[in-house]
Amino acid sequence: MIVTIRMKSISHVISTVFQPLLMPTYGVMLLFVYTYFGVIYRHQFWHIVTPVVLFSFVIPAILIFMLFRLGIISDLSLKVRRERFYPYLITLLSYSAMIIFYYRIHMPRWFMMIMAASVAIMVIAILITFMWKISAHMFGIGGLIGGAMAVSFFVERSNPYYMFMGLFIIAGLVGTSRLILRRHTLAQVVAGFLLGYMVSFLFVWLGART
Repeated sequence: MIVTIRMKSISHVISTVFQPLLMPTYGVMLLFVYTYFGVIYRHQFWHIVTPVVLFSFVIPAILIFMLFRLGIISDLSLKVRRERFYPYLITLLSYSAMIIFYYRIHMPRWFMMIMAASVAIMVIAILITFMWKISAHMFGIGGLIGGAMAVSFFVERSNPYYMFMGLFIIAGLVGTSRLILRRHTLAQVVAGFLLGYMVSFLFVWLGART
């Protein structure tokens, strides 16, 4: 019993730290570590990071919390499938505003495609939500890994396998946490990861080719 409680507590922590709204921020932070961003944009760090924090986390989080306070959603973790539409729509619109901002400051095309992938994933997730419950946590971490791998292979021409190992371990922990908390089935976890990974990888690959 004590072990089960501890496992659930740890799972809650993992799910909170690696929640979907934080994935774009983590992704941009990683760019400063393993790409030329760390050199070219070192004097614009906050100018690039602040918008992704605001548009992908702060604004959606505040608006989703308002939905909760108004009784439109019953739980902040969005356990009820039919209640996910408005939070997903809010996130989609906020991400779109983020893309417009980065477009206006002339960020690289492949960078823009990372952000566009987030929008595409949200659109697909909204459509899926009408019929099925897919794991938002997993399409978040899947999108992060897919984008990171595509940037490494097609932009940087590198293979930071230690980083990939760490990211896949995190993905495993997140997926396991969702199963332990009984928020999703195994199929929903796997589908979420594949959705995020494939869309992000494809988008960045296309962005790097043009």
